Amino acid sequence: MAKNHAREERIKTLVAEILAEEEALALDGGLENINDIEDDMVRIGDMVAREIGTRRLARHTSQVCEHPQCPRCGSAGEHLGEQTRDLITSRGRVPVTEAKYLCPKCRRNFFPSDRNAWA
Repeated sequence: MAKNHAREERIKTLVAEILAEEEALALDGGLENINDIEDDMVRIGDMVAREIGTRRLARHTSQVCEHPQCPRCGSAGEHLGEQTRDLITSRGRVPVTEAKYLCPKCRRNFFPSDRNAWA
């Protein structure tokens, strides 16, 4: 609970700073209406959500064991490198870079982070 309160206070402080900068630069031009304000709220909220998702997913996909097992046959996979793909979220596309492996036995590519998603 205290963690959430501290986060809220940090966000409020950051928003106040951003709005003060915009006001000093007169970026809104004084011509915005309530729809413009709401559109900006949604755009900024989505931007923040995507950034949080990108960073948390990067932490999640980096936690892969050294020799993950093929989900089909259980053989140790051979590392093929990294692959970036976009996850489609309710807040927009979020890029995820994850380790890609090949099973030498059944010749199947797999991503160990997919299994971690359901653990």
